[in-house]
Amino acid sequence: MRICAGITLFEPDINRLRENVLATIGQVERIYLIDNGSKNIEKIKSEFGGSQKIEIIENNQNFGIATALNQMCNMAIKDGFDYIMTLDQDSVPESDLIEKYSRYLDMDKVALITPRFIDDNEFEESTAIGNEPYSFVERCNTSASLVKLSAFNEVGGFDDKMFIDCVDFDYCTTLLKNGYKILRDNEAILHHRLGEAKEVRFFIPFGKLLGIKKLQKPLYTYNHSPLRTYYYARNIRYYAFKHKDFINLKTEKRVYLKWLVLKLFFEKQKFAKLRAIIKGKKDSKKMIKEILN
Repeated sequence: MRICAGITLFEPDINRLRENVLATIGQVERIYLIDNGSKNIEKIKSEFGGSQKIEIIENNQNFGIATALNQMCNMAIKDGFDYIMTLDQDSVPESDLIEKYSRYLDMDKVALITPRFIDDNEFEESTAIGNEPYSFVERCNTSASLVKLSAFNEVGGFDDKMFIDCVDFDYCTTLLKNGYKILRDNEAILHHRLGEAKEVRFFIPFGKLLGIKKLQKPLYTYNHSPLRTYYYARNIRYYAFKHKDFINLKTEKRVYLKWLVLKLFFEKQKFAKLRAIIKGKKDSKKMIKEILN
């Protein structure tokens, strides 16, 4: 099996990106760097342009994560690769990640292999995974995930209209709808930090009083910008409508309600984010109309 990697770039920290590339380059045949209009593109080219194993693709503007993922996957298909590991610019994979993933490449209908994500700002219960070497999951992040390119080609890739946020969930659900599986390698760990994580313990007493286990542990907010808030508010509604006959809409509504409460009551820039949410809801209706037409 021929395996490559792709990293989406937007104003990357060069030192962190260097760590990422050094951890990845010995595991794959080639790395595609898809730059979405970074102002420090000359530094990127100066640092990485001399390697025969690295190909830099310059976009003249930020086309979003979905388009960048489609670009790297389509280039990998054209160059004869079977799999591509997709990476965020600041996520550094383990040096033996591909070796661990390789144990599962022959498993039937597995179209995506993902690591176990641990947010360094959060506490993970030791019982959350158990002793199983792998699990089948319904959704995962794209960072450090190994994409089977034949399956990518069959299902039509990532949804360009989503730009950022929910892009990964949408792709996962599309795979499941087409009969594929998503495997999480529980022995492969990716450490990351999602936004400016803040612990919220406000609901713990109510959880204990009402006997609701999910409220008996801290919740987390990530203080993403109003722009990221807009995209999530817009895309989660579009995603829910797009897959309404396959996903559990009640569960999605509960997740959205929790996100909304945490966003508006426990984060900074509350009014700016409220405006972003209202605009996202409005614009999601336009996206849904495109599906109906």
